[in-house]
Amino acid sequence: MNLNEECLLKYLKNSDDISYCTDVLKLNNQILEQKFLLRKFNKTAINMKHKNGVLV
Repeated sequence: MNLNEECLLKYLKNSDDISYCTDVLKLNNQILEQKFLLRKFNKTAINMKHKNGVLV
């Protein structure tokens, strides 16, 4: 079960926890976005170094 499913299940069981669950989802999404951007940035930097003939 992933984080989204867990939060939905918690909400269905106890709707008072929705604000906490929403905050957890926002934080999780932010972390995933940052990881994605870092990977993309690293790949771009490596490709640029190889194009210029400079190896890492």
